[in-house]
Amino acid sequence: MATRSTVRTPRPTATAARKTARAAAPPVGAVAADDEAPGPAFLSVGPRIKALRRLRNMTVEELADAVGVHKAHVSRLERSLKTPSIHMMARLAKALGTSMGNLVGETLDKADIKITRGTDLAPGYPVEEPAQHRIAPLLHGHSVGSFEAFIVYPGQSGGTVQAQHEGQEMLYVLAGTIDVIFNERTERLQAGDCIHFPGYLNHRIARVGRAQARALLVLSAD
Repeated sequence: MATRSTVRTPRPTATAARKTARAAAPPVGAVAADDEAPGPAFLSVGPRIKALRRLRNMTVEELADAVGVHKAHVSRLERSLKTPSIHMMARLAKALGTSMGNLVGETLDKADIKITRGTDLAPGYPVEEPAQHRIAPLLHGHSVGSFEAFIVYPGQSGGTVQAQHEGQEMLYVLAGTIDVIFNERTERLQAGDCIHFPGYLNHRIARVGRAQARALLVLSAD
């Protein structure tokens, strides 16, 4: 009588089973297929979303409501932690008033580039204080993101009004001589000099001498 041999498949040990499970599991911190980290081509999308949102004075929550997602999702998109789907890109472009091509940097939205010609910068806007300063807005009378910019033509008197505001202030002297007057000190600036200080400091500015002075004034909200 022939002897029948039986080949038994060994059962995996508990240790082997754990090794198999670890091999099959994704590494810690890995993202799912539908939640991929942005590739190099999409790394600029997040900053563009953020810049366009700020340009339109929208909060993260307002943009999230406009596209129908949670604000945390928009925050992750802006920080380039997630890649938006084509459908999400279309909704973002619509909410931000731009095209998908501009959102990914393939096309240029002409509305994003605004030019103020020198001929339009006549000092025609008097500041309401005795100092008789005059200003010309550089950004079409609007803030861009978190800052505003002007050409300021200081009067010869610093006036009696102490300026004080949130954010930061920068003054770059283009021509003439200007005094920046603080409570306990005065800084005299010549053409080419630049000063930067927090807006909460009480301050005034005044032209020195009869010659016209002008400076670039930048105010930030942050």
